[in-house]
Amino acid sequence: MRFLFFSGGFTVGGMETAYLSLMKGLVARGHQPTAIVSGWTDGEVPRLLDEAGISHHEVRLGRFYISNALFTWHAIRRMPEARRQLRAIAADVRPDWVISPDVQPLLLSASILRTRRALFLQSPPERLMQHRWVGRLLDRRLDRVLCCSRFIAEWARSTPVDPAKLAVVYNGVPMSSAAPIVDRTPPRLAIVGRLVGQKQHMVLLEACALLKQRGVDCRLDIVGTKGGDFSDAVEARIAALGLVELVRWTGFVADRDLLYRDVDILVAPAVGEPFGLTVAEAGAYGLPVVAARSGAFPEIVEDGRTGLLFAPGDAADLARNLERLVRDAELRRRLGAAGRERVASTFTIDAMTELFLTACATSR
Repeated sequence: MRFLFFSGGFTVGGMETAYLSLMKGLVARGHQPTAIVSGWTDGEVPRLLDEAGISHHEVRLGRFYISNALFTWHAIRRMPEARRQLRAIAADVRPDWVISPDVQPLLLSASILRTRRALFLQSPPERLMQHRWVGRLLDRRLDRVLCCSRFIAEWARSTPVDPAKLAVVYNGVPMSSAAPIVDRTPPRLAIVGRLVGQKQHMVLLEACALLKQRGVDCRLDIVGTKGGDFSDAVEARIAALGLVELVRWTGFVADRDLLYRDVDILVAPAVGEPFGLTVAEAGAYGLPVVAARSGAFPEIVEDGRTGLLFAPGDAADLARNLERLVRDAELRRRLGAAGRERVASTFTIDAMTELFLTACATSR
């Protein structure tokens, strides 16, 4: 089959990573994915698509923002040209499916392309999808709503879209052949992701301060790009808690082998996470995970078997779970091995591709 993806184009976040993995999986099975990339910025997505050998086209297809009149004006001004480009691309690709993470590109494609359409949600449904009238219009224009987790599927059920169109397609990650090092002293914790409040860095810092008070020896890597008010606040909190000598800022690390080979325990304190790619990635590397009992994390982490779950926002509970792992290398080894087995059975790129193709084949 031929698939046309609206796949982002500026920063490489969870959605872009998931879509790229899926497109690679489709290529491996003999299908033909083509990507529409935002042409507004010089982002990393085109380079990654080139490296993967996936055909792509850059189109200045903007969005309409209630809170940003300038961006909306640019989107309106470029719309006639974007529509012409999309018609030409569609005539060349002749897609069987159009796949979009957002409502606006999907509705635009419905006015241009006479083909099947699916939303593949990597975040909670946006307000347009939840709107009573727009949601009904969207329902008439799409064939499938694919959700990256049951957590997101529950959100989607609250919209006007027909729940019979929903299907859960878990994201997939590459499996690593590298064996983890689980008996390092002191063990190194890591939190991976954007520096924003939702990721709950402050809760992790409070937990690390409690560990230090108890004489529990460990180190912490903060993996993510510095910059902005929240980053400054994190840095100030590290100093206030006396953790400067224990914390290392790595910046963004694109090479996953390089990132995870220096990690003994992945910590994921985020709340409301739609999926949790880093949690699945850690499992692929045989690393134990301590995650908040929130969002989609409980769908990936089986508490006590593949990792440990703690009460969201509770630094004391997080510290208790971390202390168990820091003090017990054998527990780290056992949880990491079980986590790797779970990822290999459920969260691989091949498994994601299979679920995606099944959902497309069974659309009404």
